Amino acid sequence: VLEEQLHHQAFHDPLSGLPNRALFMDRLEHALARAKRRGGKVALLFMDLDNFKVINDSLGHEVGDQLLVAAAKRLKACLRLGDSAARLGGDEFTVLIEDVDGVGDAVRVAERIAEILQPPFAINHHEVFSTSSIGIALSSPPHAQPADLLRHADLAMYRAKHNGKARYEVFEPSMGADVLERLRLENELRRALERGEFKVYYQPIVRLEDGRIAGAEALVRWEHPTRGLLLPEKFLSVAEDTGLILRIGQGVLREACNQVRAWQGRYPTVAPLTVSVNLSPREFFQPEL
Repeated sequence: VLEEQLHHQAFHDPLSGLPNRALFMDRLEHALARAKRRGGKVALLFMDLDNFKVINDSLGHEVGDQLLVAAAKRLKACLRLGDSAARLGGDEFTVLIEDVDGVGDAVRVAERIAEILQPPFAINHHEVFSTSSIGIALSSPPHAQPADLLRHADLAMYRAKHNGKARYEVFEPSMGADVLERLRLENELRRALERGEFKVYYQPIVRLEDGRIAGAEALVRWEHPTRGLLLPEKFLSVAEDTGLILRIGQGVLREACNQVRAWQGRYPTVAPLTVSVNLSPREFFQPEL
């Protein structure tokens, strides 16, 4: 009995009870070997819970853990006999589907998962909503390798998250280039913060009744050394995903406050101007905001 317990602990996630990465990769390897012998296909779904970090940070790790357990329970409930789910770590889950005819089989499972996660979770007197971003990858025998299939599904999930979350995407070879571009942009963002390449511009807010300037909106722009002036739409999603938005936001807020003070000193007889600053949802969960 003890040996069985130790074996179970070695290959299962202690929180959700699902298979862990080691057991899942072993099952995936065997599934691919079977598919190769039969000339069939295997589908892999890679999913994570949207905004899990925000829920974890705002409601606490206990609520976050209970959400993972509840999500895992719903996930298991919607799988067919023979399908296999696992928790790789954090809020990342995978689903292995054998004997698929084509991508349509995997898409139907992804839609079923999205549907079952839609109702709110009742956790510690909180009503918690959590959608998922799902990446889908199909094996291509005879050359499919477990690590490659997992990476392809992960890349597709990344695209789903980038395209608005609460959706699924099917892997395409071009996605590898997309992710490399995104990683490059992340590195450039970090350097831009160190070099002070983010600048704040002010858009006047005018009163319609008399045409006078009542204030301004602070707008961040990235003065990229080679690509010129970049609008937020070019870098905001990467900044959000990596948490760099917090440092960018702090800089914009500090700069806007300094500018308001400078205007007050320069125009002492004018009614105090207001400056509007846009904040990311992630900034609202920072206690020091």
